[in-house]
Amino acid sequence: MNKERQAQSDIEIEDALKHLLDCEQSGGAASVDSVAGALRLRGGQATLVLGLMRSRGLAQVRGELWQLTESGRKEAMLVLRRHRLYETWLARQEGVPAEELHRRAQVEEHRLNLADIDALADQLGNPRFDPHGDPIPTREGELPEGRRISLAEWEHTGVMVIEHIEDEPVTMYRKLVQLGLYAGMHLSEMKLLDNGAVEVTADGHEVLIAPELLGMVHVAEPEEKETQGLRRLSSLAIGEAGVVYGLTEACYGPERRRLLDLGVVPGTVIRCEFTSPFGSPRSYSIRGSLFGFRDEQADKVLLEPRNGGEQQA
Repeated sequence: MNKERQAQSDIEIEDALKHLLDCEQSGGAASVDSVAGALRLRGGQATLVLGLMRSRGLAQVRGELWQLTESGRKEAMLVLRRHRLYETWLARQEGVPAEELHRRAQVEEHRLNLADIDALADQLGNPRFDPHGDPIPTREGELPEGRRISLAEWEHTGVMVIEHIEDEPVTMYRKLVQLGLYAGMHLSEMKLLDNGAVEVTADGHEVLIAPELLGMVHVAEPEEKETQGLRRLSSLAIGEAGVVYGLTEACYGPERRRLLDLGVVPGTVIRCEFTSPFGSPRSYSIRGSLFGFRDEQADKVLLEPRNGGEQQA
């Protein structure tokens, strides 16, 4: 086997490891056909990949179904760790749109070795979750356990936080991105409509989520009760000021760095001074200087809940 074919074979094995792990975690069945579909290979090629995995002690077959061995599971966790860390890096450092992260990571991640991944994790501050809200395996290959609850199953009242958003099917995921939903967003005032859709307040904005999308959004009760009542910078009236709570997870890459450089950090007081004749952009006073933000930019700045009195900028 020449070097080029060997490299391609290694990539196929890594992708197959990830597929078998996904089947194991979701309760699905891994077979030659499922591997062929996931890796976009012909059946004979998928059989060869699985055969190589078995010869290396990474997978075993029972009847027509394939499973990871213990060593295969450890290897698959490292592959998954690399994928989710690289997705996180693409979002934070390159500003890659959320709907493109999975595809880009699938293509580019294979060039990174274990040392590269650990260095990347350190650079990112060892994040626990990727941009979709999926947990990132630790260096030891461990994942937190626990069943997620979707919006379709949610029965509680009050505030909830989006833990995770499924990124497949891609067409449906894009609809959720277009609604402005992201992992870490706080939702409240949920109303179930007659047509099965759900209306919620998302970081101060009313959002209508179609019935077919509810199962893709997983939620939980927020750990910090003080996050209730958060609002967006764009909600400030002329002459009103607010205190920065933080930036949304939808703000990443160069845009996030620019806002941080301008002083849009927790605790900073921002005052809305005036608006353009068309309503956007608006001018905001930040630490004695004026800056213009479009509404879609101001939407990504979260303010602390109102405390009954106007802040002084």
